[in-house]
Amino acid sequence: MAIYTDAAPSVAGSVIMLTCLALITYGLRVYCRVTRKSWSVEDWIMTVALMPFAVLVAGCAGGAFNGIGIHQWRFKVPGQEQYYISGQKFFLIFEVGYCSAIIPIKLSISWMLIRVAERRKAYLYGQYLVISMFAVMNVIALIFILINCIPVNAAWDTNVKGHCQPSYVLADVYYACTAVNILTDWVTAIMPVPLLWNVQINRNTKISIVGLMGLGILASLSACVRLKYTVALTSQSDYLYGVANVVIWGFAENAIGMIVGNIATLRPLFHILRDRKTSNKYYGRSNGLHGSQGTGPGMFSRTYELAEQGKTNHGIVSTSVTDKDRRMSDGDSQKQILENGSSPGEADILVSRQIIVAYD
Repeated sequence: MAIYTDAAPSVAGSVIMLTCLALITYGLRVYCRVTRKSWSVEDWIMTVALMPFAVLVAGCAGGAFNGIGIHQWRFKVPGQEQYYISGQKFFLIFEVGYCSAIIPIKLSISWMLIRVAERRKAYLYGQYLVISMFAVMNVIALIFILINCIPVNAAWDTNVKGHCQPSYVLADVYYACTAVNILTDWVTAIMPVPLLWNVQINRNTKISIVGLMGLGILASLSACVRLKYTVALTSQSDYLYGVANVVIWGFAENAIGMIVGNIATLRPLFHILRDRKTSNKYYGRSNGLHGSQGTGPGMFSRTYELAEQGKTNHGIVSTSVTDKDRRMSDGDSQKQILENGSSPGEADILVSRQIIVAYD
């Protein structure tokens, strides 16, 4: 039994789509790292992030079918009253998962930059400062969420005797946490530019690395959008419907961060695909004209040469035979270029060399 209407389908759809992308890119990350034997610290950190990320997915997906995104008046329909309590419970799970998952996700990306920076102290200290800022702020937010209501179940069950902080206090914590996350996202995204400025690698590689790390700005844009909807946390009339956008964009911030962190490790996979495409372009040709035979993976046509030698009255005989059954004139080295293949890539260059043997 579930309630699935209003904004709930939007919550469920966004969560399912982004979760699939995050897990696919993580699987590709594992493949690249294991096959290249380059598994490192940031890969372990991202692996650890899967556990709180699973909690986040459970809170968002479960909430989409149990009250989050539903208008308040629907909970007054007989038989649907319990979904209001369920929705608040799943929203608390979302809050815990958000603060728990974003720390290792951002830490994995930051640690990658630390390895690139090596001994450049200015960049190292800058990244350590970034890590400290988002880690401390999200831990504070997590602690506050857990102690916002005492006991914890008072956050969703009004029948429990307890005490909760005013709703605006939670909104203020969200504003502060989101602001720090946006700031650190931008610093992390921009840092590769000066870091790679004087590194001795080609320009295209620099652009690709900076571009991949710059995708982290997408995560900060999700945080910016979520900031707009944080005011819904103070809503008393249509609370669970209002927090639907908070859930959507809060989940997107974490999921996009994981996707970006994974994509940044997939350059070997891009090289494999590029090399395979190049190989197909230059070696995936047909067997050539006039029934020429393929030679190996490239299927290049080959011209075979056979020599028949013997004595005549003139003392000289030379015969050249190719697999095209074309006879060449004596004493010459001829090149024949066939330019009229039936499709691009079928024109062959045939080279025939002849040897003249003279008998005295």
